[in-house]
Amino acid sequence: MSGISVLHIDTGREFRGGQRQVLMMTRELKRLDIAQTIAIPDDSELDRRIDYIPKIKLASKSLLRKILTGKISKTAREKDVNIIHAHDSEAHTIGLRLKSSFPNLKLIVTRRVIFPPSGWLSRKFKYSDKVDKFIAVSNAVAVGLVKVGVDKDRIEVINSSLYINDIKNNDSDWLVPEQIREKCDKFIVTAGALTGEKDFFTAIKAVSEAEKRIPGIGLLILGEGPERSKLEKYVAESNAKNIFLMGHIEPMAPVFKKCELFLLTSKSEGLNNSAVEAEACGLPLVVSNVGGLPEIVSNGVNGLLCDAGDYKSFADAIVKILSDELIRIRMHMKSLEISDKFDIVENVQKISDMYKRVLAENN
Repeated sequence: MSGISVLHIDTGREFRGGQRQVLMMTRELKRLDIAQTIAIPDDSELDRRIDYIPKIKLASKSLLRKILTGKISKTAREKDVNIIHAHDSEAHTIGLRLKSSFPNLKLIVTRRVIFPPSGWLSRKFKYSDKVDKFIAVSNAVAVGLVKVGVDKDRIEVINSSLYINDIKNNDSDWLVPEQIREKCDKFIVTAGALTGEKDFFTAIKAVSEAEKRIPGIGLLILGEGPERSKLEKYVAESNAKNIFLMGHIEPMAPVFKKCELFLLTSKSEGLNNSAVEAEACGLPLVVSNVGGLPEIVSNGVNGLLCDAGDYKSFADAIVKILSDELIRIRMHMKSLEISDKFDIVENVQKISDMYKRVLAENN
């Protein structure tokens, strides 16, 4: 074994981008012969999917998870854990509690969002030097950490990543449902949790506007979330016949490869796994100019950047790309090329190397 023993903590019950990253990362770390244990909520989606490393089942309620850390502490002692790796904000809090009991443990926190932590006290407590390293999933996230007082030397940028070659080589065929084929012959796709910050309303408006100039285009919305009923009502009330809420589809690559373009109208993004996957499928991307998205999309090279909330700007970008085959071909090739830097194997090796450096400090 490597001499590294990691306790991962992730408190998400659903399977969103962060949990997908944890799943792939722990698989790759296992291949690198790194000892791991993971603390996750009982009956979470990660609990159902992870069967290759030991698991600690966390309480279902957030407050209890933060208070009742005895089971985690016991496991940390038994397994000679030397690194705690927290993968979300609540896990960050739990990690700090554990470090107060085991001061020799190294604490690493992955930060995936760009918005600043709330409250002066929270910032002082959570972003103190008790955290040995922050992993920022993009340069934009790193900038946000510096703004709340984190020293640059405690931040390492390691992108969220995917199995890029597997996505590129996925030749599974997705059959477009007949009721969709009857209404559209070109497809734009967007994907993510159906939440307010993703702003799918702007995506719907943009495609509806673009369809006036390019008849026959439709929007496939992949994902589930609390905004679904509002989106369904909006689509029905606006009588948009070319908008389709597809629900959760996995894997997404076969769907993406049936489409002409990937659209993302988020108000805020740390990076975005779906955009990276679309890029690996060779799609041109039209995305908001926010957070880490400009690190995925080079404006005018493999896609176009638009102001968040400006549906007319998004519509213009869609029309520009779909109206010019040469632009689409050029952007297709550039997307495939740029996606290589988001390969999970290479980036998990960076995490493994960081573990070794952190353990070597002050020893």
